[in-house]
Amino acid sequence: MIYNVSFDICAAIISAFSLYLILSKKDMRSSSNRLLMYIIIAELVSAIFDIWSSVANSYVMDYSYFFRDILNYIFLFTHTSTACLFAWYMIMLLGLRHRIGKALLAIFLLPEILGVVLLLALNPVLNWVFYYDSSHIYSHGIMIYALYGAGYFYILFATGLAVRFRGTLRKAQRHAAICLLVFSIIPIFIQQVFMPHQLLELFFQSIGIFGFLTTVENLNEVYNPITNVYNRVTFLRNISLAIKSGSRFAAVTIKLSRSESLQAMLMGADYANGLFASIAECLKELSLNDNVYDCERGHFVILTDYNSSKATKMLVQNIAQRFTAGWSYRNHIMQLPAQLCIINIPEDVQTAELLMQLVDLTYNGIDAAPQTVTASLLQKELQQRQTPVSASDPFSKELLEMMDQFVAGTTTLTPAERHIMRFYIDGHEIAEIPALAFISINTVRKHNKNIYRKLGVGTKEELMLYIDLLGRSNRLDELNTVQ
Repeated sequence: MIYNVSFDICAAIISAFSLYLILSKKDMRSSSNRLLMYIIIAELVSAIFDIWSSVANSYVMDYSYFFRDILNYIFLFTHTSTACLFAWYMIMLLGLRHRIGKALLAIFLLPEILGVVLLLALNPVLNWVFYYDSSHIYSHGIMIYALYGAGYFYILFATGLAVRFRGTLRKAQRHAAICLLVFSIIPIFIQQVFMPHQLLELFFQSIGIFGFLTTVENLNEVYNPITNVYNRVTFLRNISLAIKSGSRFAAVTIKLSRSESLQAMLMGADYANGLFASIAECLKELSLNDNVYDCERGHFVILTDYNSSKATKMLVQNIAQRFTAGWSYRNHIMQLPAQLCIINIPEDVQTAELLMQLVDLTYNGIDAAPQTVTASLLQKELQQRQTPVSASDPFSKELLEMMDQFVAGTTTLTPAERHIMRFYIDGHEIAEIPALAFISINTVRKHNKNIYRKLGVGTKEELMLYIDLLGRSNRLDELNTVQ
């Protein structure tokens, strides 16, 4: 056999495992993750057809020219086009898609069209890319270097984007992009120059793509396990990326009143979780093409395309009608006071920090009908909330007593429990704490049980509600002992 396909077989196995991993563990609602899945599929197809075409090109008397042509064309097209797909994946991952107009898109696709599609289309006539010699042996033409040159261009382009916009990528993603560049170029050079019959390139590329796949968060890291929508950490990451990339979008905030959220939490985790899950499910049904985020404590956000302002307003109207009709939960209908707001970025808000403050701003209304407010009104209210909570009414007095008891309870925490408590005060999720504190998740759960008992709370949501109330009352400094 002329070609050694051992490395290609390994590449197919790695690609198949990567495909299983992304389908079973990653968030397939994300457009960038779906594109990464297509890249993995293209890599798998390339490996299979490289093996198949290598066998056909080795046993030339057993396969017709036409059949060998089909195998070779499919392999060369999928293999070289994978680089173009990956470059587009980097554009989407970096949030740069909105900057690509028709002219830039045409320029982006030019190497693929001229260097891959056109060359392969003309090859049956000109034999520029590959041909069969007098002994029926598969041979490369001079334009094979143009074909691979187009692939080099896209890999270098993707790496350049990763370096140019490195502030929007995590460190692991930057390193994975550089590793993919090295694993894509060096093996091709070695195979083309030194080992033409040892098929190395797909094996190393599959390793590079698998390495990039490991930087994509698992489902349990991006979704709230109770409401089954994107969690607060994912919201922070996505809005930071979108604002840094200059995207124009709108954030529709849906907030239950503070008293209703507190009442639901005090009725127990089962009741509160079920209520919030039903609200999240309704919001997903009303915004099928948009992402819904659970920002905790009865606050939800829907990110929509800014260019569809009419659709965004219609979405708010539909949500308002849904809340106006009353909420059916556990066989009875209740009214849930809620506040709705459309925040346009960058017109209303220019920073992720300010947007997060507006999202976290509690709604204290008691009106049964949902209230729709403007972003400017929220910003004015945010400024007014800088003063401490007043104790002029019975509800405020009762709330102050509850917060006093909570603060007093923090003094009974052990140093290890205080360390865990500090992560919650800083806004970290439970899943993040083991890596930050260098302990196991079981140890975190053990500390959580003790923290809840000593502070008189039943769930992590209730714990965060107290922290939020103390923060809005300018009393977080009283938790300075929690270190």
